Amino acid sequence: MKRFVSIIILVLTPFLLCAQELPYFSNKQLQYAYFNPGYIPELQYSTITLGGRAQWVGLEGMPISAFISAKYFFLGAHSQVGINMLYDHIGYTTTVNPKVDYAFCVPFAPDSYINFGLSAGFMHKSFDFDKIDMGNKSVLSKDQFSREYLESGIQPDIDVGIEFLIQNIEFGFAATHLLPGKIGDVTMNRIFYGFANCNFQSEEWWRLSPTYSFYFFRGDEDSKNIQQHQFGLDFFYVGDYDFNPRDYFYVGAAYKITKEVVVRTGFSHQIFSIFYSYDFFLTDLNRAGSHELGIEFRIGQKDRGCYANYGMSKKRYTRYHRN
Repeated sequence: MKRFVSIIILVLTPFLLCAQELPYFSNKQLQYAYFNPGYIPELQYSTITLGGRAQWVGLEGMPISAFISAKYFFLGAHSQVGINMLYDHIGYTTTVNPKVDYAFCVPFAPDSYINFGLSAGFMHKSFDFDKIDMGNKSVLSKDQFSREYLESGIQPDIDVGIEFLIQNIEFGFAATHLLPGKIGDVTMNRIFYGFANCNFQSEEWWRLSPTYSFYFFRGDEDSKNIQQHQFGLDFFYVGDYDFNPRDYFYVGAAYKITKEVVVRTGFSHQIFSIFYSYDFFLTDLNRAGSHELGIEFRIGQKDRGCYANYGMSKKRYTRYHRN
């Protein structure tokens, strides 16, 4: 069985490497933080986001991703600076993608903002030659296979993004790998990401949030285009509604057009939020689900103060926490 799984992974490697160019997280907190450099989670707090995803649990060589992000917003300059790094491992290949982010916030109406972002870093790809199991009947040697399918080296990486926050409506777009092509042995293909969600706030203790996101990998002569879409709905329990409304916990579900069903939940405290999701497949891979776990810390800034248009709307929902 072990030899069979190794051969399957070997055959699918070119496709998997494209599909894992950037992991498509199921939780929106990780999607926003990684894909969109224009994402500003808070105005009066610094944020640290940690996340991990184990995909197709139980299969040998399964993709494993780890992500970390740290962001600080300068109120006086309307600007955010941040760093993030992705570690992605599948089979015998490893990708490390560190970046530095900058985002600029433009308020234009009560509790409404446009955020512009830019990030720069590099993509480092490598593989473990000793872990390649070619099988007794393979027509390729390890050297031939590595030259044909595997990549190793460093490629510079630039991303841009924008997001619109219009009181209870949020949407945004991002383009990654703006320097496509091949430098040395590393190929880069552009990826486009977008999201939209709406928050239907009651006048008491609950809120509903339908969400949508898409991921488009633009292939080349060696790989085909890959599209993924995710539709979701989350229910939030809101506390302290009249004076300082904030989320306590949420439960929800989502569907990816790759025939994946996602169930997810999260809990919030004043200084942190923790969230979890589980994906299961409506296909032959239904025994190989995916786990995703994340936590976000909020650290209050010493010189918190007023911000243009902040907390002025009569609507009860805004992404940014009010003091």
